[in-house]
Amino acid sequence: MRKTEIVTLISAEGLEFVIDKKAAMASASLRKMITLSGSLKEGETIGEVRFVEMSSLELEKLCQCLYLTICLQ
Repeated sequence: MRKTEIVTLISAEGLEFVIDKKAAMASASLRKMITLSGSLKEGETIGEVRFVEMSSLELEKLCQCLYLTICLQ
């Protein structure tokens, strides 16, 4: 059984949102942040992206939008 690849998004307050890699990659900006920072390399299952200026509420809404985007594809 294959493990689901996940990404952890961390808000300014330190709250962590664990989302599917496919959802994270739905955003071109987030995709660049993940790949350019090297926080999620090929073969790894967990990456982290810190949003030092984004509140937990804002990050939660972003996660909802990312999942909605992949559902509509």
